[in-house]
Amino acid sequence: MKKLFVFLAAAMLFAACSVSTEDYAKQQAKAFTEKNCPSPVKGNIRTDSLVYDEDTRTMHYYYSLFGMLDNPDSLPGRTDGMRDRMLQALKNAGSMEMYKKAEMNFTYTYHSSSKPDTVLYEVTFRPSEYNK
Repeated sequence: MKKLFVFLAAAMLFAACSVSTEDYAKQQAKAFTEKNCPSPVKGNIRTDSLVYDEDTRTMHYYYSLFGMLDNPDSLPGRTDGMRDRMLQALKNAGSMEMYKKAEMNFTYTYHSSSKPDTVLYEVTFRPSEYNK
């Protein structure tokens, strides 16, 4: 009887400590942002934050563009190739495997650094795209 009690107590403790993929994503996004953001500007891009949106099940990355990239005219013509390269990088990203298996969405938003309310480029990838 004593062994059964210890087993049940351990099982309840394990269940109480387990974290859902969504909760883990939210915790990891917050920890990443607190530790790494804003990042130094590298290649005219700065990582501003990572946020997990529970309602849409989306890992949302926010970036700012600087210098010659901070211009709405710098992206037309590049966006198709940019989207394809980003999708390929997501498909190959081993660090995202848990989120991909949970079939989360991934959104990347690039803001102007000189006009932070201006979105210069945004793309969302859904499981139907990155699981092909």
